Amino acid sequence: MNVAMCGRIVRSARLVLFVVLVGWTVWPQAAQQGSGSAQKRQRINTIIQRLEEGGIADESVKTFIDREHQPFDIFELKKIFEEAATHRKPNGQLEKTPMVRLPTRGEQTTWMVEQVLDAGGLGITFPLMETKEQVLKAISTMRITQRRGSKYPNPPGVRGAGMWTVESFTGFPLWGKMGPDEYMERADLWPLNPNGELLAVIMVETAEGIKNINDILTVPGIGAIVVGTNDLNIAMGFGRATRPNTPLAPETTEGVLSVARACIAKGVAWGVSVTGTEEFKQQIYGKLGARYPLSAY
Repeated sequence: MNVAMCGRIVRSARLVLFVVLVGWTVWPQAAQQGSGSAQKRQRINTIIQRLEEGGIADESVKTFIDREHQPFDIFELKKIFEEAATHRKPNGQLEKTPMVRLPTRGEQTTWMVEQVLDAGGLGITFPLMETKEQVLKAISTMRITQRRGSKYPNPPGVRGAGMWTVESFTGFPLWGKMGPDEYMERADLWPLNPNGELLAVIMVETAEGIKNINDILTVPGIGAIVVGTNDLNIAMGFGRATRPNTPLAPETTEGVLSVARACIAKGVAWGVSVTGTEEFKQQIYGKLGARYPLSAY
């Protein structure tokens, strides 16, 4: 072997060694970045996670906070959120997500929605909704105006900017530690925005709401529909539906079934507030696939 060939072999060996050393240094970092981007970000809202998994969003994943028939006190709500934030699974995820029901008779609801969200809320239930216009207003009030070029521009958001837009913002108790940019990215309505962590539940509780259900379901951003069977039964003149093991009135039952058919056709989760009998409960949550009991009674 001559000197020139030996030199070429040495240079080749050096090149191979260099490539191996660079690859050894860079590969673990690239692999880590790749695995991180491939991993699905952990859900904050446990109700959304349950619905995404195809399960029933019952009391095991949510708590019901009624401010429709109870006094609205934002300071009390903040304390409730702070307490709920202390109950977490070993992986740090919330055990249960609070859902706040607000009154919707009157213009006061708009500012209540803003305050619940600015206290770090994750979900709002809107009772007694009867028209597409009412639902559209509720959905828009929960949304931040989208950045230009957003994949999900409509319905347009009208939520006003709060302290979550400043650099000193470090997160809400329920949401955990995060900066303003991450919050604004995730503080959107699911399933309209698949990455959103906010949930809007619409209750239909009157004959008018039942009649308009197909129109209501054209509004993007509805997380679930609940038939308020107690209010509906009363509104139709049949008295309360909370008597133990008492069947719902036939008209109320037909209202439930019409909502079920509409939601199934649109792929929207749905449920009722009161089932009347165990047999009807098995029918709607078994055969008809209801997945969102209100858990108010």
